[in-house]
Amino acid sequence: MVVKQKNSLFLPMFALLLMIWGCNAAQKQEKAESEGGEETEAFGGNPEFEALEHNFGKLSYGEEVGARFGYKNNGEGLLMIERVVTGCGCTVAEYSEKPLQPGETGFVEVIFDSRGKRGSQFQEARVFFRGHKTPVRLSIFAEVGKN
Repeated sequence: MVVKQKNSLFLPMFALLLMIWGCNAAQKQEKAESEGGEETEAFGGNPEFEALEHNFGKLSYGEEVGARFGYKNNGEGLLMIERVVTGCGCTVAEYSEKPLQPGETGFVEVIFDSRGKRGSQFQEARVFFRGHKTPVRLSIFAEVGKN
């Protein structure tokens, strides 16, 4: 009798798991189709940055500085930043979040905190645009002195 109860619970649980898995797979497929279709085609913009690197020169230990990298959408479609990835916790980025029409301008500001750093510093921010496979690399340089 104990065996019968275990089997009677197993089948409904297994069916429930299959239903959940099937719904989740269907949602993922719908999302992939919507992202790969017309929406991606609308994002055919082309970013053109004014500069790709900035040298802060000599900084005092503990100083926090930022460099603003401006860019223009020189493409035919919309241009939008999906995300910006920085090299370490000492560097963060703020950026234009709205989609840019052709001819409009945006920015990426890379902020560097020199606390815990000494000597020559090189940090990078990778800017990922929707519809582009490779990121744009923005670089900052600094020479952090002693306090």
